[in-house]
Formats: sequence, structure tokens, C-alpha cells
Amino acid sequence: MDDKLNLGRIGYLNVLPVYFPLESGIVSHPFSIVAGTPAYLNELAARGALDISPVSSIEYARHADLYYIVPDLSISSFGEVKSVLLLSRRPVEQLGERKILVTPQSHTSVGLLKVLSKMRYEMDPVFETGAPADFSANGGGPEAFLAIGDEALRLNGKRMFPHVLDLGTAWYEWTGLPFVFALWVVRKKAVDEKNGRIPAAVKALLDSKRWGCSYIERICEEAARAGVLEIDELHEYYRCLRYDLNERERRGLELFYSCLRQVGELERVPKLEIYSAGGCRVSGAGEGRKAEDGCGSTEGLARECSISGL
Repeated sequence: MDDKLNLGRIGYLNVLPVYFPLESGIVSHPFSIVAGTPAYLNELAARGALDISPVSSIEYARHADLYYIVPDLSISSFGEVKSVLLLSRRPVEQLGERKILVTPQSHTSVGLLKVLSKMRYEMDPVFETGAPADFSANGGGPEAFLAIGDEALRLNGKRMFPHVLDLGTAWYEWTGLPFVFALWVVRKKAVDEKNGRIPAAVKALLDSKRWGCSYIERICEEAARAGVLEIDELHEYYRCLRYDLNERERRGLELFYSCLRQVGELERVPKLEIYSAGGCRVSGAGEGRKAEDGCGSTEGLARECSISGL
């Protein structure tokens, strides 16, 4: 009988600091790893095919009754993220009610763009899900396109669009809080059915994250094999990413959920139920570590600001 736990893995470079130590054998683990896009992993997790997985942060909000959040683990940014980009042929303020093509691969990025469009930029574009067939430099393809992950890194490098809005930057400039793009979750049923094995599994994930963030040069060397970015570009990319889930990340996440509710994308704002071996705890019950514990520096953080009406 196979006693491995099913662990989801996003198929992008942004998770390499968490997964390379597991997949290379540096950190021992009890997992069978299943790779896919964020949207695909959301689907697998919701139907119970994964025991632990990264999911889009909006997936947790929509199905919070199914999951506990893995402590101290996320994909976040304090500003620029580089891999969630609105690529446009005109400034974002001029998009108005025009069509924006959005990726089907990530629900959170689409939700963030809807929040920013309506609440920050006060526009009401038409969102159409799909993949552009033509990105010619002579005006082919969509007026604007939301790209994520490795695709965003590639397209931005080609400089085909004159206007690029980094959604991590746009959120941080507006709120003064980090944005949490993805969380790792444990299915509540897995805790009930396999609880004796979940604490060691969570520990393996956190040990792997710590190793990856401590040896980022090795991570960049491995990431360079994908041919998406050069080594120096990868160092810059990973400096933008955070992999912790501390107090400020949780506050940013709760604010995002509140915004989603205001624009009609959520029926309710969920509580953040954090997994611990002794039982779940609700966000805010404990002290979070400082944001500097991520892979990059957080020097120069702007002061937190409030959003009118929130």
C-alpha cells in the first residue's frame, strides 16, 4: 500500500526554493508530488485528490471549509513580483471599458486585477478568459493581457507591449501591505484521516523552504536550466518573492478578501485557520515573525496606509 501523501506543485519557477530541496533529495519527505497550473491544483485540492498543496489565495477564501493553512508558507511580494503583469498597448488608466484577456491559469491574479480595476483605477473593463494567439509587434493580439508565472517573465523580456503594470507593485503602492498570491493548505479530511503523518509533512515543507531561501544561488543555477531568465535576472526575481506568512502577509490577505467581497467576487470574508499539530488556530492568535525572514530584503517598506471606504 502506498503510504505517501499527495503534494501539489505549481509548475512555475516561483516555487523552486520550496520544491528543489524536496525533489533533489536534500530534504527527505513523505510526498508523491503532482505538478500543474494554479487553477488545476485548485481543482485537484477541492475534490480531495491532494492532501497538501499550494492553492491560489482566492481558492482558500472560496473553500475555507475544506482547508487549514500551512503555517509560515506562502508566495507573496512586498511590491514588485515580476511574474503577474498586465501587458497593455495603452496606459491602464485609459483602458476604461475595453477588453482585457485574462489567463485561465490563476484565479487570484484575475481577482486582484478586478479589485485594482474597480477600486483603485475606477474603470470597468470587460474580462475575457483565454490565451492570445498572436503577440506580433505590429499590433496583433489583445489590447491588454494578464500574464502570470513563467509566461509573464518571457513576454515582459520581449518588450512587445509598451505599458506594463506589475500587479504586486500596484497593490503595495495602494495599500502599503504585501500581497499573498498563493497559500499552502492541508485538507481538513487529511488531518482527520492521516493526522499522525501531517506534522512531519508540514515540517518537511518548512525545512525545504528554509534550505531553498538559504541557498538561493543554488536555486538560481537550477532555475536557469529552464531558459526563461539569466542568472542575474533570476537573482533579481527571487529577491522580489517572499515565502513566509507572517502578520503583515495575513493582514494583506484579509484586506484582499475584504476587497473581493466589495467587488462581488466573494460572498463572505473567511477566517484564516492556521494548521498546527495541537489543533488549528485562527489568524492573530499568535506572534508572527518579521517580514525580513523571507528570501529578500524588505528595506524601504512604505508605511501602511488605509484605503478609503474599507
